Amino acid sequence: MTYLLIKSLHVCAVLFWISGMFLQSLLLLAGRNLSGPLLPLELSRLRMLRRWCRGMTVPAMALTWLSGLTIATLGGWVGEHWLLLKFAFVVALSAMHGWLSGSLRRRLECPTEAPSSNLTIVLPSLLVMTCAIVFLVINKPF
Repeated sequence: MTYLLIKSLHVCAVLFWISGMFLQSLLLLAGRNLSGPLLPLELSRLRMLRRWCRGMTVPAMALTWLSGLTIATLGGWVGEHWLLLKFAFVVALSAMHGWLSGSLRRRLECPTEAPSSNLTIVLPSLLVMTCAIVFLVINKPF
């Protein structure tokens, strides 16, 4: 029973974390093609996004890590090859989250500067890594 509760908590945390990253990357990409400084409405949306990130996405990431490590320990999967590969993807997602948060912070601090053009790779990368993690968890191929 405890295992299933922790697993449910993990799935919910992952959903909030990944959806927060999607939202963050979409709004940063949407403001990338704007010429000139951001309008007050755009700035207020980015401020709201930053509050959401701090209040929901970051705690969801922390809860994902905590519950995921607990599940791996309870399931006896520590050291399994599929889990090590999944761990690498989760580390990459965490790094991407940090990069997105930094991009959002810089966009708010310097609204006249356009965000990095590298933001275009975030959405496809996020999709591929999320799908790879789901594949590894469900199939446990090795």
